[in-house]
Amino acid sequence: MKRSFLSVIGVVALAVVVCVAGQQESRAEIPAVGPRGPVGPDVQMAEGENRQLAKPITVEGRTGEAVKAACEHAIKEGISAVFLPAGQYVFDAEVEVPGGLALLGEGSKTVCRAKELNTHLFRAGGDLVRFTRLKLQGANTSPSTENDTYGISVSGKQNTRIDHCELLGFSYATSFGSEATGQVDHCSIHHNLRNGLGYGVAIYSGAYVLVTDNEFSQNRHSLASNGALDWSSPKRLGKYLHKPGVRKTHWEFIHNDLSPHELCAVDTHPGMDGTFVVEGNGFENLRHGVGIRDGSGLIRGNVFRNLRTVSNFRSLVAISIAYGTHNNVPVGGCMPHDIQVEGNVLLMPEGVKCDKCSLGKAENILIDGKLIAETKAPHRAQSPMPLLLPMDAEGRLGISKRKSVSKPRAKTKVAGAILNESGKPVEGADGI
Repeated sequence: MKRSFLSVIGVVALAVVVCVAGQQESRAEIPAVGPRGPVGPDVQMAEGENRQLAKPITVEGRTGEAVKAACEHAIKEGISAVFLPAGQYVFDAEVEVPGGLALLGEGSKTVCRAKELNTHLFRAGGDLVRFTRLKLQGANTSPSTENDTYGISVSGKQNTRIDHCELLGFSYATSFGSEATGQVDHCSIHHNLRNGLGYGVAIYSGAYVLVTDNEFSQNRHSLASNGALDWSSPKRLGKYLHKPGVRKTHWEFIHNDLSPHELCAVDTHPGMDGTFVVEGNGFENLRHGVGIRDGSGLIRGNVFRNLRTVSNFRSLVAISIAYGTHNNVPVGGCMPHDIQVEGNVLLMPEGVKCDKCSLGKAENILIDGKLIAETKAPHRAQSPMPLLLPMDAEGRLGISKRKSVSKPRAKTKVAGAILNESGKPVEGADGI
C-alpha cells in the first residue's frame, strides 16, 4: 500500500512556498492532506457493515456469468448482498448489477478481470448499488490505444458507492454520467494509462460525485470531467454545443493522494461548465496537478510536493487555469470563471522552478483573497454551488447548498530535521 503523503514529507530537502500571485511566502504550517483512513480492498469492514452485509448470496463459479446469476438469485430471494470468494473471475461480457445490491469481495484475493480488450466489467443497473473489497483489472496497464476496457460504469443511476477497491489497467476505471450520483472512497486506482483516455474517475453530463480519501497513481488523468455536450454539433456548426435540459456537472475531490504522471492529474475539459471543489489533496512527483479549462469552483488547502517531469519540453505547474478548446474545436459558453484559489502549499527542492498558479484567459480568479486584476469581469449569475456530504449508513449521498467557502481546513505543523532518502538529516537544512 502506498505510504500516506504526510508520512514521507521529509524525504528530500524542501523550500516551502504558498500559491500567492507573483510571490513566494514562507510558512511553518501546511494543510492536513491525503486520505483520512486506510485505503484499498484489504481493509477490514466495520462491525456495522458486517451486520449489514451478513448472509449474502455466494457466487458459484469464476466467470462474469456466475456473478450475474448470483445477482439475479439475490434479487429473487430479497437478499441485498452478493459475495465473491477469493479467486480469478474472468468476464467476457458486462454484468449489470440490480439496484439495491452490494457486491462484496474477499479483498485483493477477489480479482475480476477483463477477458478481451473491449470488455466492460460492471454497470450499475439501478439505484443504491455498492462495490466493495474487490480488485478489478482491465486489459492493459500500458498506454496502448487498443485497450477499451471499463471497470464500473454508472449512467443516470443514483447513490452508487465504490469503496475499498483496487482498479487498474482500464481505459475508464470508473465513469459517472447522465445525472448520476455517487461516491468513490478509500480506493487504490492506478495504472490506467491508455493514450487519449486513461481515466481513474470520469465525471460528465450532470453527474454529482464525491471522490474522497483515495490513492491515485500512474493514471493519464486521475479525474477528468465534462458537461453534457452534443458531440455531433461541430459537423453542423463548427463548435460544440451543450445539450439542453441537462443539469451542470458537479464534483468534489477531497483528501486524496496523487502521484506520477505527465498530464494534469485533475482536470475540467472545455465544456465542463459546472462546478468543482479540489481540497485537502496531496499531489506528489508529477508534472501538473490541477488543470481547469472551464467551470467555477474552489481549489483550497492542497499540497503540491516535489513536482517533476521526464519531458524536457514541459514545464512544471501546480495549478493552471485557462480557457481552451476541445481538440482544437471551440465549445459554446466555455470559460473558467469565479474560481477561488487559497491556502495551497508548494514544497519543492531548492532551485527547481515550478509555476504555482499559471493563469491564461479566465474571469474573476481570486488567489488567497485577492482578485487578479487582468481577470476582472462581470460576475455570472449562478446558483449556489452544491455541497456533497459523505454517504450515510443507508448509502445515500448528501446534497446540500454550499453556504460559504471561506472556512479553512485544519492545518498540520511540520517540524524537525529534514531527512534524505536514507532517513539521515540533510546537512545545512532546517526543519520546516
